[in-house]
Amino acid sequence: MPGTPWVLVSGMASAKLGTAGHLYSVNTDVGLPAEVWPTTNQQVEWDPSTYPGCPGPPDATEPHGINVRADEGQPPVLYAINHKRESVEVFRIDATTDIVGLIWTGCIPLPHNVYANGIAALPEGGLALTSMYDPTEPGNPFERMFTGKDTGQVLTWHRDSGWAPVPNSGLGGANGIAVTPDGRSIIAAAWTQKKVVRLPLDGSGERSEATVPFLPDNLRWTTNGTVLVTGQDISADDIMTCNGGEGTDCPTGYTVVEINPDTMASTVLHDEPDSPFSLATTALPVADEIWVGSIAGDKIARVSGT
Repeated sequence: MPGTPWVLVSGMASAKLGTAGHLYSVNTDVGLPAEVWPTTNQQVEWDPSTYPGCPGPPDATEPHGINVRADEGQPPVLYAINHKRESVEVFRIDATTDIVGLIWTGCIPLPHNVYANGIAALPEGGLALTSMYDPTEPGNPFERMFTGKDTGQVLTWHRDSGWAPVPNSGLGGANGIAVTPDGRSIIAAAWTQKKVVRLPLDGSGERSEATVPFLPDNLRWTTNGTVLVTGQDISADDIMTCNGGEGTDCPTGYTVVEINPDTMASTVLHDEPDSPFSLATTALPVADEIWVGSIAGDKIARVSGT
């Protein structure tokens, strides 16, 4: 969260471990996490005029992708994908140097043919979102994604027009997403195709892409205007062995790659093939470090950002 000591973290629910999902705040000065959603005294200030399709506050939580909108002069807003009811939950963030509070203000229900993963803010209040696959199609979605075919896509949402697919945005297992500063293009991770793609939101130009040596997951901007990406160097068989990413018998090690969004040239920033840390998901610049998240446990790796 810009201008604060806080990092917001999404902790996914685990069927294997029987644990519920939560959102956490982590103080970067001391590294201590705290649950911020759900909480026993969850604050609600529902704005039905902005989110007219929302049925009300959620009864249960299963968070996935998250992102923060930090417009100058406005309170920061957190968007969180909630698989418990397949919606985007919206929170106003109340942050001081001592505590972070999330005030729930509304939700945006997702289309039935969308399995959302990453989310990013568009200018003027809109959103861009990746859908890994169509959950209404029969069969195993992970098997479909690992055929190499385009199983997912990018969608945008605006209050007046709702959800709409982005032209020419087909991707294999569409995962992380970032919006360029001018709001005209998005950068998205094609997870099962091992590439990161830049494409215009209006479909008027060519796609450009960077190939990476792993399954690319979330994307995060740096202060230098580049994009960081990490992911999992695993196969479809590995995923089954790891029980969908929740097991412990998984390949270890991880790599962090930096991508120039103008040229899509990529550079390896950090490579730890022998690290016990596994199944990396997010590489986030935090001061002079890079914080690396994982779907395999409850740890964050902190490495030098230089």
